[in-house]
Amino acid sequence: MIHRNLREKKARLEAFFGRVIPIVIDFPLGSEDPARPGETLPVNTGHLITETGARLTVYVLGVGSPAKVITAKIVGALISLDEDKVCLAAAPEGKSYDQAQIRESLDFACSGRVEVEAVCQRSCGTVPFTVSDGEPMYLLIRSRNGRLCSFPKGHTEPGETEEETALRETWEETSVRARIVSGFRREMKYSLDKRKKKTVVYFVAGFDSQTPKHNAGFENNSYLLLNFSEALNALTYANSKNLLIAADAFVRKHLSRKKIAR
Repeated sequence: MIHRNLREKKARLEAFFGRVIPIVIDFPLGSEDPARPGETLPVNTGHLITETGARLTVYVLGVGSPAKVITAKIVGALISLDEDKVCLAAAPEGKSYDQAQIRESLDFACSGRVEVEAVCQRSCGTVPFTVSDGEPMYLLIRSRNGRLCSFPKGHTEPGETEEETALRETWEETSVRARIVSGFRREMKYSLDKRKKKTVVYFVAGFDSQTPKHNAGFENNSYLLLNFSEALNALTYANSKNLLIAADAFVRKHLSRKKIAR
């Protein structure tokens, strides 16, 4: 029931994503926060009325002065997992915020466990490799249902660099502590649906003498350690295959330089 209710909340909130709406400001930037007496609001805070007559709090990001009405685009939503509380995040057209930026900007409004949804989602991951008999072997993740084979990745968290996110997600999903090889960074962009877009940043990361396995408390997928040709065949999507082709060329140059340096 909890999961169904959460899905229903997300669906209702995401119906606003991307819409440009005049937001009536109830508490301008710098005014006292009604939920925190003695504290001032760092953003303009207003509301909109849904078709059912419900009143939704809207925090407007990216506006540096107090206002009475702001026409802005809905860029995300915050959903409390501990209480019946939801709100929207908006920003002037031309400004975008990913889920980590929304969470960080609205930290004052969040308490307990909060899930953030965003129009512009951002993740980071790695193309992990190790070397066996002089050949690079690539670590892939296969979903439990066997339909998806890809590289480890996940959402950025507030305050993390891209590299920190990529390495954390790699460890969470594979139990492997990898090291990023500098000089390789690729962005992959695609649409999740008609309202949400995603950017994934990938790095190449090497590891030695570690066995990939399920990391307790995180997703339980299966793992494949494959050579280039095998990995290319196993990957599900064309953009992942293109990523591997570029990463493999980089890795082989990197390994050649290491041999010469010896």
